[in-house]
Amino acid sequence: MANELIEYYNGTERSIEDIYKNKAQVLLEALPYIKEYSNRIVVVKLGGAIMDDDSSLMKVLDDLILMKYVGMNVIVIHGGGKQITKLMEEKNIKVEFCDGMRVTSKEAIDAVKMVLLGEINSKIVSLLNKHGKLAVGLSGNDANFVNCRKKTYKKDGKDIDLGYVGEIIDINKDFLLNILSNGYIPVIATLGSDKKGNVFNINADTFASAIASKFEAKKMILLTDVDGIKIAGADGEKLVSRISASGCRKLIEIRDISKGMIPKVNSCIDALLGGVERAHILNGNLEHSILIEIFTDKGIGTMIVRD
Repeated sequence: MANELIEYYNGTERSIEDIYKNKAQVLLEALPYIKEYSNRIVVVKLGGAIMDDDSSLMKVLDDLILMKYVGMNVIVIHGGGKQITKLMEEKNIKVEFCDGMRVTSKEAIDAVKMVLLGEINSKIVSLLNKHGKLAVGLSGNDANFVNCRKKTYKKDGKDIDLGYVGEIIDINKDFLLNILSNGYIPVIATLGSDKKGNVFNINADTFASAIASKFEAKKMILLTDVDGIKIAGADGEKLVSRISASGCRKLIEIRDISKGMIPKVNSCIDALLGGVERAHILNGNLEHSILIEIFTDKGIGTMIVRD
């Protein structure tokens, strides 16, 4: 005998109506952005505490999957600084930085490859592929599609040997376009190689900026552990919602932007100069920060625009 299902409203129809009106309003607000970003490239660099927490990471990846299904071409970039340091300490490899750049010896680059490829890249790809055959894991030295050279660096007039730290010369755009055109999300570890086959570690923010510039991406998003650019004032810190590249340079000059935020902001400026339309710095620990930033009028983090 068939189950005769009968369900009733519980007398709170008015509140239910309000809830769904609000949800419908959110969808309507998102509609023009969905249209604007359809078939456009968005580069997202993953970083911060979410890389250590699978639950938080999965929530971010859910946002990226939604972006793909509404028609965006998403490219994911990831580093793994904290995890690399942890493995190096476990293996008694010297951990050394120079002005925020990891000095990368032969032993250190082996540890970098182990973490980026064997741990982080495979984890992100596996989590994305829980939703289907969506993601492909890559390293910048695959097919030498990120061509780089050993980075030269001077400090106080002296040459500093950073070891296997690279700076990007060129990126094979067609290599990634083939992956995107086949419907996949490329998940890229921040390594590159030279013509001799030497593998180099590349700063993740710099790497993301170079990829975004090569594609003249619609947006580049840097996920961090902070809400964005904050400026101290008499009544406390204020989060900057929107700022121009020249505004960023001014804040760096007067030291309102300092320390670890400087290289992130400079990467955003470089991306804009390279043809990227918008750059964002967001807190990846805030649930759905990417969706709120992209699909709502106000956003939630800091958006950096061209002058």
